[in-house]
Amino acid sequence: MSNACRESTSLLAIHLIEEQLRVLPVSIAMILQPTKAGEVQPGTAPVLMLHRKKKQAKTGSAGNIVVDNAQATTVLDLQASSEILHESPLQKMTYLRVVISNALLSVGMFLKEHKLASMRTPEIQFLDHILDAILNANTFKVEQGYMPMATFEGLVIDSSLNGKLLFGDGKNEGFMEFGDAVALLQWLAHYLHKEKHFVSGGDAG
Repeated sequence: MSNACRESTSLLAIHLIEEQLRVLPVSIAMILQPTKAGEVQPGTAPVLMLHRKKKQAKTGSAGNIVVDNAQATTVLDLQASSEILHESPLQKMTYLRVVISNALLSVGMFLKEHKLASMRTPEIQFLDHILDAILNANTFKVEQGYMPMATFEGLVIDSSLNGKLLFGDGKNEGFMEFGDAVALLQWLAHYLHKEKHFVSGGDAG
């Protein structure tokens, strides 16, 4: 990997991680403190403390920097995350995108790990391009040339989408709505249920 490519990939990774860290406090608060999370006003957000394992911690890529003990808790800044939402309503689109993208990534990684993503089903191919866009800062990167059919309920992915947004950001329209993403997950669950029954029936025969 060239230095320029490595730097570009690192920037995408940083962007992905920082978005996750902005959204995590709100998501976690909705689970741990549901009656408060939806009513947080600036200056009133509770502190979120997440426990950590007690251990001798080594830091650094070579593990050569040793600290006496890792901190007992990790603090999440719900206040900052909430203020971003209050100050910029468009950030709601970003927060929703991160949560829904996480669900798609989780399913997509599972399918790849268990060799299910190699199926040529148009919807599976569709999901694969969606995952690439999520990991490319919500932007499609589709090369010219032949590609397997990638469609889902009338939505078609091809090279004309290169550089276009996957999900809208509140200002610019995206290729998909959040409801389309949820419908895709529902379709995948239904499809895999049918596949399981088909394989089981074949084995029985």
